[in-house]
Order: sequence, then C-alpha cells, then structure tokens
Amino acid sequence: MSRSSLRRELVIPITILVISVSAAIAWVSMKAGTDAVYTLTQRVLVDMVNRINVASEKHLDGALTALESVAPSSTRVPKEHDFSSDLHVLEDKFWAASGLFMDVNNYVYFGGTDGRFMGVYRISRSEVQLFVREPDSDHRDVYRVTAIGDRSVKIRQDQFDPRKRPWYQAAMNSETPVWSKIYNNFSFHYPTITLAKSVFQKNHEFAGVVATDVTLKELSNFLSRLEISKNSVAYIVDAEGFIVATSGKELPERVVNGLPERMRASDMKTSLISETFKKVGNRVLTQQETLSLELEQGTVDVAVSPLGNKQGLNWQTVVAVPRADFMNTINQGFFQSVVIAIACIIFALTIGLTIVERVIRDIRKLTAAAEKFGNGEPMPKMDIRRTDEIGILAETFSEMENKLRFDKLTQVANRESLFAQITHIQRLAEDNPEQVQGYTLLFVDLDRFKFVNDNYGHDAGDKVLVITAARLRAAVRDTDDVARYGGDEFVLLIKDVRHANDIHHLVDKISAVVEEPIALENAMVDVGASIGWASYPEDGDDYMRLIKIADSRMYNRKRDRKLQRVNRA
Repeated sequence: MSRSSLRRELVIPITILVISVSAAIAWVSMKAGTDAVYTLTQRVLVDMVNRINVASEKHLDGALTALESVAPSSTRVPKEHDFSSDLHVLEDKFWAASGLFMDVNNYVYFGGTDGRFMGVYRISRSEVQLFVREPDSDHRDVYRVTAIGDRSVKIRQDQFDPRKRPWYQAAMNSETPVWSKIYNNFSFHYPTITLAKSVFQKNHEFAGVVATDVTLKELSNFLSRLEISKNSVAYIVDAEGFIVATSGKELPERVVNGLPERMRASDMKTSLISETFKKVGNRVLTQQETLSLELEQGTVDVAVSPLGNKQGLNWQTVVAVPRADFMNTINQGFFQSVVIAIACIIFALTIGLTIVERVIRDIRKLTAAAEKFGNGEPMPKMDIRRTDEIGILAETFSEMENKLRFDKLTQVANRESLFAQITHIQRLAEDNPEQVQGYTLLFVDLDRFKFVNDNYGHDAGDKVLVITAARLRAAVRDTDDVARYGGDEFVLLIKDVRHANDIHHLVDKISAVVEEPIALENAMVDVGASIGWASYPEDGDDYMRLIKIADSRMYNRKRDRKLQRVNRA
C-alpha cells in the first residue's frame, strides 16, 4: 500500500468521525441550549405576568381601600351603620383617604342626594385642592388648601351637579362598588378610571355616592421599568380591547379632532402588540395561559392572564417575548461549534473532543439551573468561567436571577423570591409528609427609621437599610434566608426552627444586632427592631396567613416597646 493511500485511510475515517461527532455534539448542544432557553423563557413569562398582576391588583385595591376607609361595607360594620354626609366630617375623612395611596388614587369625593359635593385632591404632599358644593347650591367652589378647614385661597368657581355625573348615576343603582370605563381626565390629563359606591344612612336610606379616581399612568410607568428582553413587550387591555397600560414608548392614546382618544390593542403601531392581540384575542380567561405564535418577526412566546377579576374588572395581562432575543446566543454558539469541528480536523481529535465535552458540560449546567429556576429553587453556582457566548448566557442567567430574586438596594431576597422559596419548601413537605421539619417566619420592622429619613435624608435611610440587611444576613445561618418585604420591613425564613425558646432566643439576638449604632457621615444613629414570628405548620399552612400572623405579633411587640418607653419616661 502506497504512502499516500495509508494517509488517505487514516485521514478520511478520522475526518469523517470527527465531523460526525462534532456535528452530533453541535446538534445536542443546540437542542440543549434551545431547551434551556425555552424553559427560561416560559419561567420569565410566568414570573413577569405574576409581577404585573400583583402590582396592578395592588393598584386597584388601593381604590377599594380608600372607599372602605370612608364608607365601610356592611360586611365590616353593623347594617345600621349611619353614613354622615356632613361636609366637615367628610372633609376630615377625605384628607385621610386621599393620602393613603397618593401615587394611585389621590382624589376622593362625595355627591349627595341634595346636590352637595365634597372632594379632596392631593396633587402633592404640599399642594391640596378642595372641591365644595353646598346643598342645593348652583355652583361649586374650588380652593387651594393647606389643612383641614382651610378656605383662604379660592381658585375658581364652576357649575357642577354631582347627581348628573355618570359615576353617580351608575353607583346609585348598584349595591356593589362600580367601576367606570377608562377615560381621559380633562382636569389632570392622563387616563383614569373611577370607582364609585352608593352609601346609606340609617334604615338603608340612600345618602349619595362616594368615589375615587384611579390614575393608570403609574401602571405604564411600572411596565416600562420591567426588564424582560431587548424586544419584548408587556401590556394590559380592558374587556373592549383598549390599551390600559403598556411597557412600550408608544402612547396608548391618540388625538382626534383635538381630543384624546384611547387606542385599541389591535390598532397599535407596535407590531408585537397589535399582532399578538389579534392572535390571542380578547377572550374570557379563567386562568393563565402560555403559547407560542408564529408572527412576521418569527416565533414569539406569549403569556396571557386574567386581571382584576377580584376587583370586578375584566382585564388581561399580556407579555410577549420574541424567542430570537434568547436564541441569538445559542445560534452563535452553534456556528462556533462548526468552527471548532474544523479546527479539530486540523489540529487534533483529542483537542476537539475536549472542547466539545466542555461545551456540553456547561450547557447541561445551564439547563439544570434553568429547571431549578423554573421550579422556584435557588439557582446553583454554575462555575462557568468562559468569555464566549455560553459564558455570556451563563452571566445572563445569573443577572436575570439577581433581578428577579434580589432587592436592588439591599441585595437580599425580594418578596417574590421569598414566596417562591416558601412555596418550594411546602411543595417538598407535601411530597414527603413524613420528613416535614417546618420553618419559622420572622417579620422585622425597623423603629425610628422614619426619623433617620426625615432628619438625615433618604441616602442615609438607604445606608441604614443596607447595613441592617447585612446585619440580618450575618445573624442567621447560611441555610436561612433574609428578604426585604417592603420599605423598612424584612422577613427572615428560618428553617428547622419552631421551638418557642429557640425563636425567642433568636429574636433577642437579632434585635441586639440590629439595634447597634450605625455611623453615618455626620452622625451616629440607631434604629430599633420590632419582630413578630409565625411557624409552619403550627400556625397554619398558608404562607400569606403566616406572614399576617407574624406581622400582627410584630405590631403587638412594637406597641409593648412603646408602652415600656413611655412608662420609663
């Protein structure tokens, strides 16, 4: 056999083997990466829809809370509850109600059967407008006020009869609170929806209607701050297909003949909104759905969920993510694998197989991490040290987990991450009831934190929160978790600790650590810690109930601490 023939016998089989193996590995890598991206995309869609729904329902619940603070429903008070339509009494109540959720519903008002009207509109903390129409008067007075009872600055006078307004007429014929259609408020220049409720005096005598305006601008602001992917979009539509809020830059309204007009989702110029809505349609949903659509821009993964059913609305939340946003890195990795295969033919089969094996190992880590992330478990440390596309994808996974799971300021877990971890623990308990070890939630509320904010500024307050979070993290075990629940409130997830003595010892330890002085730039401050607790399963098997119990115990402890300070004084 000639020398050239031997070379051919060796080179051709090895070349075919290397190409075949490299091609097979490239296919497996592509499939594994695609599966990982699909798993991650589905989880991102679900998490984003849930975040939007929670924020939106909190937005709407604020209106219900404001009206309940003024006129409690019959389920909360005796049926003979007497609603007072005295304008001075209402002014006092509306000052409090309009300040509950100023970013959402800062205008609360009442119209009586005799034409009387009282409204408090909080433009800001320092600027408040008061609307007053005396019984059977033919006009309404508008004042700029600084305190209850102030009538020193009269802005204007207008013709206004609340009994002729749509919100009054709709609510007076309904036994339950009534939402208006979304409209553009000509006074305040942004989309608004009104919640109105009829109120009664003794013996169920109709007294009038209380109402509050809910601004929808904050919903769009919230959606625009969401970080999903480069070309994704999130939007909310009402029962008639009109845009309620959107994460895009396109406004959900247009001007026709000088007047603002709301936009239907199907008429939006943003193709990802109009095309997905035409495919999804404005169906009546009872639960969340995910689906994949083939549109002009390629495959788009979509999650759609009902919104506002508990509040009496029939809205829908839609999140659409082009799959190409996550697949670009995988596609680049595929072409790189082909280059690696050619290099293997030239340089060495061993080098090629080593590189491919490393690729598969890292993608398996990504897939396993994505599956754990999808199940609500903490993502394991992947230990992927690469600078190519797979390394970028690994960094993207970690960055996305950090954005979804951790509080941006304090770098401890956020509320959604806390709920996911508790859900995972309880799911394991349901699957293995004989191995249930339980957990305890500690609800921590900082005392005197407002004093720091008011006297040293919000930067100082942020520093106090960061230091407190670090102290809480250091005060518990590595297996425990610390989450920022909101504002100056933290929740600690303590695993396998339920004995009262252990809990009280831990509470005292945490209180001592948190209450150590904190050095600011120009002062030393200290904050207190009021802590309440609840254990699973002793105090219940629903984590929201456990948090409420811990919150209640925290407030009792805070009250006792205040009484002790007063007695010492």
